[in-house]
Amino acid sequence: MLIISAKSGQLGNRLLLFANFIAWAIEHNLTVLNPAFDEYAEFFVGTAGDFLCCYPPPYFTAAGNNFVRSKYYNFIKYLSNKKILKTQEITRKEPFSWLKYQDIEQIKQGSIVCFQGWLFRDGWFVEDVPKLHKYADQIRAYLAPLERYRINVDRLIFNLKNNSDMLVGIHIRQGDYAQHQNGRYFYTTEQYLEVMNSVVRLFEGKKIKFLICSNILPQNSSLFDNFNCGFGSGHLIEDMYALAECDYVVGPPSSYTMWASFYGDKPLYMIANVHKTINLKDFVHFYEWQGVFHARDDWSESFWEWTHAR
Repeated sequence: MLIISAKSGQLGNRLLLFANFIAWAIEHNLTVLNPAFDEYAEFFVGTAGDFLCCYPPPYFTAAGNNFVRSKYYNFIKYLSNKKILKTQEITRKEPFSWLKYQDIEQIKQGSIVCFQGWLFRDGWFVEDVPKLHKYADQIRAYLAPLERYRINVDRLIFNLKNNSDMLVGIHIRQGDYAQHQNGRYFYTTEQYLEVMNSVVRLFEGKKIKFLICSNILPQNSSLFDNFNCGFGSGHLIEDMYALAECDYVVGPPSSYTMWASFYGDKPLYMIANVHKTINLKDFVHFYEWQGVFHARDDWSESFWEWTHAR
């Protein structure tokens, strides 16, 4: 049994983490428990009714509220920190990959192993993407949003796609990105508009509509008057899964848009240079992800440079 006993990042990070555990568990006929998913469990088909956040879903389970889920997480974390349960701690020396994991046979023999460590998230599982691709349908079914969120997403997307040839999702990530990695991927709204103009030139002759989603609301809608666009609801889940329904997704390097790209199987362009002229080859499907990890003595300055083979 595999247990995710520590929290790494926010929603997108934890979805990608959970997804890769699920893929590896399917491959090796194992069970995953994810108490570290507690804040987000209420939003998803596979976890809303199961306070254990277990994959594969158990035959008998019980729903839990935020209080119960929080106690569950704290209990497992305590057992892990005290080494009452065997714990695999991932250091910051190098990104983690299942391909390098040495204790597969021991887990298969029925042991329980907790996993924790920030770089277990920051490894981004680039080397493990083929398994994510292989088991994508099972992962998507388990981590589908509940119906009440899907209804809102479907209504929004239907209205936006009406009378347009192409829907392009734009994720404006500001707020926390002003400090994240010393603002490496923080862009002003005006700079996002420059990227949108590049998209329009790329698809010249197409009737393009944009979906604008942002973690800073409200955006000044008048800035977007030169574009045919609509805005997301601002709900954390609905915006993410609305981006997944777009034909193309654009945003700064972020696990939020990476999950949208994976879930919707849509090509994603990660903005590393707002002045770049965008080419179609710059849009990458999740199964084409590659990256180089640039380690720094000050870990907060370490970062991934995304690449892909074309």
